[in-house]
Amino acid sequence: RAIMLRPAGRRPHRSQRAQRKVGSAVLAAFAFLFGSAQTQSPVFSTKVEVVRVDALVTDGARPVLGLGPADFEVLDNGVPQAIEFVSYDQIPLNVVLAFDMSDSVAGERLEHLRSAGTAVLAGLKRNDQSALVTFNNQVMLGAALTSDLEPLGKAIANVVGEGETSLVDGVYAGITVGESDAGRALLMVFSEGLDTLSWLSPAAVLDTAKRSDVVVYAV
Repeated sequence: RAIMLRPAGRRPHRSQRAQRKVGSAVLAAFAFLFGSAQTQSPVFSTKVEVVRVDALVTDGARPVLGLGPADFEVLDNGVPQAIEFVSYDQIPLNVVLAFDMSDSVAGERLEHLRSAGTAVLAGLKRNDQSALVTFNNQVMLGAALTSDLEPLGKAIANVVGEGETSLVDGVYAGITVGESDAGRALLMVFSEGLDTLSWLSPAAVLDTAKRSDVVVYAV
């Protein structure tokens, strides 16, 4: 009778052995990375920033001096915040006047606006600086930050009310000008308050104001 012998097994080709080695290496690397990802704890970082808060405390028309941290209370969404120190400083100011130059302030309102701007300039100290930003259909830098009040006075005297009101854009420009030089920045916005033309959104400018050191007053 005939007996059929079956080979015990064919030896794999070199390319097949290489593929198996590469596959095993990939699986081993994946297992190592997966295991490391499970054993390593996530790392988080945080930082605490000092936030400056401007406060004016007066007794009638006179400022009250000699106050300390215990004399103030600061709340952030109802949560009391630690007050590190209180200081009374007299440092140069960068006063930016932002004037609404739309047709809604023409005539008598424009004269009041000029008078208010002139009064602000008259109250500045020797090292203070001031600038003028106007806004209507466009936002213009009437006068850059300077301690020379003469060009500012001329710029205020020459303002003319006409066009629409880009109030939000004007506030943003005023904040930018106020931060363009060293000193404490104060932005005074003179407007009837109705925006009709701005490109920027109020929320975006409000966020910029929160992140800025410029103190903004609306008149």
